Amino acid sequence: MALRRPSGPSRRPATESRVLYSLLLTAALFTDSMTVQLSVPDHVRAGEPVPLALRVTNRTTSPLTLYLRGRPIAFDVIVTDARGKVVWRRLEGAITSMALQVRELKPGETLALDDVWQQRTNAGTPVKPGKYHLKGQLLTDSKPLETASVSLQISR
Repeated sequence: MALRRPSGPSRRPATESRVLYSLLLTAALFTDSMTVQLSVPDHVRAGEPVPLALRVTNRTTSPLTLYLRGRPIAFDVIVTDARGKVVWRRLEGAITSMALQVRELKPGETLALDDVWQQRTNAGTPVKPGKYHLKGQLLTDSKPLETASVSLQISR
């Protein structure tokens, strides 16, 4: 996210503009203060359950406050095939609570969320052997925190 100071005449008083700029800068640094990772095996056989591990780690030396949706905490995992077509979403059709949960992570602390994918599509049919890509999302009070995409090979 690129941040720019307002240029030219402003309708806001100078102090208000400086405060707004400081708040935006803090929000941008906040995303650099943690890691959000999805871990899955590199390879599984067809039909084997696939363990899913979403981890959020505070990389700073100060406590980090997260505003998370749901009770229990709502997180999604999106599985796409080699062509990029979504075959499964963990939260597809699920009703998630809009309740907000405040979690403070101490320096170096990790929030761990786990589940299992049974290698089925959202329609309930087994997926075919092949390469799949998975991405995790942790639902927050605003934009979800997303992981990088990870690959999984399913063989016969």
